Amino acid sequence: MGAPAPPPARKRSPLVFVLAGLAVVVVLGVVAVGVVVVQTAGNRLSGPLKPEQCIDTGFGNGTGKKIPASTRVKCDDPAAKAKVLKITDERQATAYQFGGRAEPDCPAGTDGISNVTLKQGDKRYYEACVRNLAGPHPGDPGAGGALLAVGDCVSGGSLGLGGKEVACASAGWYGKVIARVDAEASCPAKTLETMKLRSFGGGEIARPVLCLGAGGGVLASGDCIADPSFAVGGPKKADCAARTAVAKVEGRVKAKQECPATSTHLMTADGAYLPVLCLKKMRPTLSEKLRSLGG
Repeated sequence: MGAPAPPPARKRSPLVFVLAGLAVVVVLGVVAVGVVVVQTAGNRLSGPLKPEQCIDTGFGNGTGKKIPASTRVKCDDPAAKAKVLKITDERQATAYQFGGRAEPDCPAGTDGISNVTLKQGDKRYYEACVRNLAGPHPGDPGAGGALLAVGDCVSGGSLGLGGKEVACASAGWYGKVIARVDAEASCPAKTLETMKLRSFGGGEIARPVLCLGAGGGVLASGDCIADPSFAVGGPKKADCAARTAVAKVEGRVKAKQECPATSTHLMTADGAYLPVLCLKKMRPTLSEKLRSLGG
């Protein structure tokens, strides 16, 4: 009879190989996702400071002009308060470092500037433009903090005292910035006045000219002016329905001959962006009344 024949080998179902293949794909996919998460800029702390990394100091509405010290942290760290938008300088701290420095050229949305060390105790630090991870955002247009940019409002004042950033929601702001440029010639067509930023700490300020549009205390066509007889620092706005209003603004131009035909009077200001104020008289000023008395 001989030895019994061995049973035929069982073939594995193709389904087993298919499922095994899917399992490999799923595992590899999970690994790939894990690599992406680990390598995001905010959580990679090796090497120099880079944009998208985070620091442990944020900015409030009253701290935009200060330059606090901070330390780099992971963006998922509970201590993270702000994210780096741009690195503007790299310096070495010394015991004899005093004085100010010119405002750096930061991107829109910057809430403040911070001196960032990679770890506590480092002497080398990075000057960085940063934005808070959560509100408030003093660098938003009109908020009144951080650096002057389009949409922000400034105070007025004679003798060069104007130009301080104020919240547009506050009372008494003078002008609204519609552009910030290198020179007056680059201001847009709707510009009525300009202000120039100056550095008292040394260095050059990027785009130092503020182009101001209508609104606030800036006079535009259709506005009325108060009696300028004893005004300090130029004519002031007045309610056109009030008895204090003496003339209506018909236009602001570079030369007298550009005033519209409806103008009856004009005022000039040497060195102004638009030096001629075209006016239509509504009632006599106090000076005119006094002159009419004679003697």
